[in-house]
This record gives sequence, C-alpha cells and structure tokens, in this order.
Amino acid sequence: MALDKERLKEKIKDAFQAEQTEQEDHNASLERISDKLAQAIVEEIKALKIEYTSGLVAPSGGGTVTGTILHTVS
Repeated sequence: MALDKERLKEKIKDAFQAEQTEQEDHNASLERISDKLAQAIVEEIKALKIEYTSGLVAPSGGGTVTGTILHTVS
C-alpha cells in the first residue's frame, strides 16, 4: 500500500470531529486527538513502499558495499 494523502486527511478530520462536542475535559480531548493523529501518521509511514532499483556494488571476495541507492518511493 502506498502513502495516501486523502486517507490520512480523512483520519485527521475524523479525530477532530470525534472531539468537537467535548466540553468537560479539554486535556483528555487533546490527548485523544494527539493519539489518533500519531496513530494515523504511523500507519501511513508503515504503508510506505520503497523499491530499490540499482546503485549498490559489492566487491567480489567480500568487502564494503559502495554506491548510491537508486529507488522509488510510493
């Protein structure tokens, strides 16, 4: 699964909408919103796909791998 701005945006909106009626405990509301935002962001990061295309070279017989990783991120 790739990163999805709209999916993350909806999760953020949902987090705020769920707390709009809170009038008693603003600190608890802030804590719940923060937790939902953090969870949504972590889920999106975990969905990130990095595809290695080329760029690294390993010497025959062992040794240090060198080069620049060429990749795509989605």
